[in-house]
Formats: sequence, structure tokens, C-alpha cells
Amino acid sequence: MTMIKQDRINIVDVIKDQISDRNETDLLAITRTKEDFITYSSLFEQVEIHKKALIKIGFSGHDRIALFCEDSIEYVIMALAILDAGAVIVPFSPSLSSHDLESLCKRLKVKYIVSEEKFEKYKISGTFLNKLYVHELYNETGKTIVYSKEYLEVDHPAFIRFSSGTTGDSKGVLLTHQAIIDRTAAANQILNISSTDTIGWFLSMSFHFVVSILLFLRKGAHIVLSQDNFPTGIIDSFGVCKPTFLYASPFHYSILATTISKDLLSDVRMAVVTAVSLNKKTDVDFHQKFGVHLSQAYGIIEVGLPFINDRYDDEHICSVGKCLPGYDLKIKNPNKNGQGQILLKGDGMYHAYISPWKPRTQWFDTGDIGYLKENYLFISGRSKNVINFAGMKIFPEEVEAVILRVDNIQEVRVFAEEHTVYGQLPVAEVVTTTKEKLDIYKLKKYCMQQLDSYKIPKEFIQVESIEKTLSKKIKRT
Repeated sequence: MTMIKQDRINIVDVIKDQISDRNETDLLAITRTKEDFITYSSLFEQVEIHKKALIKIGFSGHDRIALFCEDSIEYVIMALAILDAGAVIVPFSPSLSSHDLESLCKRLKVKYIVSEEKFEKYKISGTFLNKLYVHELYNETGKTIVYSKEYLEVDHPAFIRFSSGTTGDSKGVLLTHQAIIDRTAAANQILNISSTDTIGWFLSMSFHFVVSILLFLRKGAHIVLSQDNFPTGIIDSFGVCKPTFLYASPFHYSILATTISKDLLSDVRMAVVTAVSLNKKTDVDFHQKFGVHLSQAYGIIEVGLPFINDRYDDEHICSVGKCLPGYDLKIKNPNKNGQGQILLKGDGMYHAYISPWKPRTQWFDTGDIGYLKENYLFISGRSKNVINFAGMKIFPEEVEAVILRVDNIQEVRVFAEEHTVYGQLPVAEVVTTTKEKLDIYKLKKYCMQQLDSYKIPKEFIQVESIEKTLSKKIKRT
């Protein structure tokens, strides 16, 4: 029996077609400064030019391409060009060390690196936009890339995001173009992005591109990039283009609430929180100043954006919301309080892990523990982070949220310290907003009022900083 090859399915085609159908090609697509911007028509022209150049170099279907660049208009152009050429993007944070970059490229069998730097050890195959370079791997040693049979049989692969996953084992999460099309459509059922929106963008494109940036482009929105010198850079950008929609982390919202004028955010209709969990104080501060509540989203690279909160009363503000249409939720092995493992399935699911190859299962185990209240999902914490104190479970995230409500506390990390009698003891590292010595007595007293006694950290350690992952999440041991 002869297998009929499917017609091309590509998110870039969807973006172009939808913008052209709505006659919106003259609208602004991306702005960085007054002088640095691009319209949709120019964006499509540049993507076409660079797609042809990439194909001429040798980019083709299933080729894995490392994108190792700072956020910029050029980043978006190159990402779309790679996808349009049929190749697969493997995005890496520009803060990644050269050693880690090389190691990951070899592990994930990357064929080319697109970078802003010229690596002498790699042959320069071409120069783009006066600063982006393309480096072909393995060509000097005569090595060739050999992909697995399972990978080569995947129709229209688009992205491979490196992730530690839920098991702690390093792996690459493979997304197809169809999955991206499905998950952007699903997310927009509540985000309602349109060509009238101006997006205030603060996050790293290396970690937040598939659902967010591609959705914004698909709907013809105008993306305003935060400049490097946050928050002063974003003040300048918002002075030119006032945003209607914000997509940022709690850290960004906390800084915005204390540094920028109310007028700059007077047009904001929705402010989405992602990357790390929202604490109530951040929402209170932001809402008091700008009159807009923060909507916490639950984004997972393997699944998409299945939850976005739309309820802002005190009891639900820290929820991630109800399950969006197109997704299903299961709480597995709940305890007496209804807390259990969060399992999900729905539109835009990942195809497989590639390193090693492991196809997705019907239900995806997120590795998170949570519970439902009036059909709204609350995340208790990561299952692998749970502290076991004398047989009782402590979620570090819950304790951290309480400590963060205390004045003068900027960051906190709660972790387990092994103990011969109790098993594990909760310990907290705390960063203060000023140089003043931490008032441990006052902090313990507050925790006693807010937490069960066994959850209170047995030791508080004042530190200058807390180590983060490349995606700016607290690094857990």
C-alpha cells in the first residue's frame, strides 16, 4: 500500500494567510524603539528572503537548527524563516555557556547553529541581517547527522525545546506545526488576541515563543519588545506604543507596580502571569495602581496553555483557572484534601521526547500536585520538590508564598535538609529588599499565624541571591 504524503502544514503559512485575508499587512508587527520596528508586509518579505538563503545553504525538512540569539526583531525573522524552510528550531537561551551549548547541540543532533557570534571552530556559512551567523556543525570532522527512523517519520516537525522534564532526566520536547496551530487556537479562546492589541513583551523568546509570540503574530497583534535596560527601556517603548495586553512574570509586574506611571498602562485590558507562580501581594499592588488584576496562566511545553485564570476574588486569585475547552484534566491518587497528581490531555500536545525517543502517552503527567475548588485548579507544588517531615508532606511553594507576603522580603527558596529522626526538615533561604539584617523572630511569628507548625522552616538563612535556572525559575536541588 502506497502512503500518500500529506500536504504541507506550516504555522508560517497560517500567519501569512490570516494576515493577508484580513488585509492587515500594513500594520505594525514588532517594535523595539522608535527607529527599530517592522510592519507585517516587511516581516513577510524578510522571512521570504532569509528562507531562500537558508534553503540555498542546505536547510531542509527535519534538520535541527539551534537558534542562539538575543530577543529582537531579527530573532523573529530568523525563527519564521527556519520554520518556513521546513527545518526544526531548537531554541537556546543566549545566557547558555559555550560549553553547554556545544554539549546540547551534540546531544540533540543539531545540524546548524544560527547565532549572533562568530564561533571560529565552526565554518561560517553565511551572514544575515549584518549580525546573525549560520554555522554548520560536524562538517570539518566529516561527521554526519543521523536521525532516528521514528523522528524522520514525523509529519511537519517544528520545534524541539530542551527540557529537564518531570522526571529530572534531560530530554527534547518535539512539537509539530499542527500542534502549534492547535494550541495557539486553544489559548486564544480566553486571551482573545486581535489586530487591535498591542502586546507588552518581557520574557525570553527562547522559552516563550510557541504559544505566545506565534499566537500574537497569527492574530495580527503589535508586539512591543522590552529593551535590555528594564524597566527604563520598557518605559521608553510604552511611551511610543501603550500596551493593551501584558505577558510577563510576577517579577516584572512587581517592578512595574513601583516604577512606572499609571498612565503608561491605562489601556491594558489583560495582564497574564507566567513562568512562576503568582503571589497575592503582587496582584494587590498591581491592581491598586493600575486597576487591572493579574491572570495566572499554567503553561507547559508538552501541553500548551491549558489554564488561564479569569477569577480575581481573594480565594481564587492564585488559581490557574478552569480547564480551557479542548483540554481534559485528571487528578490522580488524590489524598483526603483532594490533592493529587495533575494529568492533562488536549489540543496541541507534544509528539514525543527525542532524547531518548519516547512517544507521548494519552495522558501527560505534569509532575505537579494540585487540587480543584469550584472547578478552578490550584497548584500545590512539584511532586519532586515535596519535603517529607515525619511522614507529613510540605510543599515548598506554599511556604514560599506565605513568606513573600512579609515586608522587605524579595525572594525565598524553601528546601529539604536531611535529618536522621524526622526524615527531612524545611529550611528557607531569604533575600531581602534592603541590606538590613533579617528579623527572624518576626518572620517566624508571621509564619506561625499563617502555616501549620510542621510547615514552618526550622531555619531561616539570609542570602544575597537565589540561584535561578535559565528560564528564571528557582533552581531546586
